[in-house]
Amino acid sequence: MDCGNVIKAIEKDEAGDVTHLTGVLHLDGSVKTTKLKLTWLPESDELIKLSLLEFDYLITKKKLEKHELENNEEFDKVARPCTRKETLALGDSNMRNLKHGEIIQLERKGYFRCDVTYLRPSKPVVLFAIPDGRQQSVLR
Repeated sequence: MDCGNVIKAIEKDEAGDVTHLTGVLHLDGSVKTTKLKLTWLPESDELIKLSLLEFDYLITKKKLEKHELENNEEFDKVARPCTRKETLALGDSNMRNLKHGEIIQLERKGYFRCDVTYLRPSKPVVLFAIPDGRQQSVLR
């Protein structure tokens, strides 16, 4: 995959959702200074369904006090309500060859470990996000 800059026009519907993108190649631009990035796959019957899972800490504090462990109401205050986020995506047809435990990098998304391999077109490949310590959790 190569990088390049595109001068774009974005069309949105009444809800603010992007409905159409138009672009013109701009070779003189700098990929490093471009704010918005776009990665795409061709429209094809060969694309694989993906389930990208990200996990967060169970509690909001580094260390719990004794009274927080003994009292359910106190514990509920430090327990994070949502610790799992699933994003449905599409992947390249080569992802059907992923083996359980293999680690891959998804462009502009991060590193993932394959938890459930390709079984059939109706079942998604399940990938667990590997935290790198630099990104803030998307769940917060």
